Amino acid sequence: MKKLIYILLISLTATISGLSAQEGKSEYLFNGFQQGLIYYKDGRVFSVKVNYNLARNAFMFIDENDNNNIKLFAEPDMVRTLKIGNRIFQLAPRGLAQEHLGQEPYLSVTFRGRSRPQGKQVGYGGRSETASVDSYSSIQSSGHSYKLETEKIIIADVEKRYTMKKNGKEKTFQTPKQFLKLHPKEQQEMIKAYIKSNKINFDEPQQVLQLVKYAETL
Repeated sequence: MKKLIYILLISLTATISGLSAQEGKSEYLFNGFQQGLIYYKDGRVFSVKVNYNLARNAFMFIDENDNNNIKLFAEPDMVRTLKIGNRIFQLAPRGLAQEHLGQEPYLSVTFRGRSRPQGKQVGYGGRSETASVDSYSSIQSSGHSYKLETEKIIIADVEKRYTMKKNGKEKTFQTPKQFLKLHPKEQQEMIKAYIKSNKINFDEPQQVLQLVKYAETL
């Protein structure tokens, strides 16, 4: 990749082989780093292996020209879209990953990892956490804030916040109850029955997309 200075960042403390979660939930959104295309607002396009880090809530890439070190994008505000396989992402506020699921009807989902300090040891060799990953403290260099490993944290949950358009306005929801409230009362019983009969899991974006499509037919 030419002129990595355009997306140059400080290398983190470990290569890809050292960043997998120790147990429980994965530190990353994808199973392994995926080949992707990064489209910048000024027309630049980069082809790199990327993944979304749920501990840092940021996209990261493998720099194959620098010993496969894992790095953050230096100019996240300049990123227009990320195409990873057949999936399209944008950066929501605070750099969160927002996946475009459908245009007609419109639906997107924003992913946010929730973490906490590593739990203490419990009986029989267990721990009180779900997954253990590295956490980072900040340093300053050339006007940028970087992070260095200091302690272990855990991925406790992955929040999925959906955005749809209703009457020309964007509406967000996370639960079946919130989704029902976005529709007229005369439709809510039919939607509730659809959710139950199809066992719609709001942790599965594609199932939620099918639900939104159904509700649009009412």
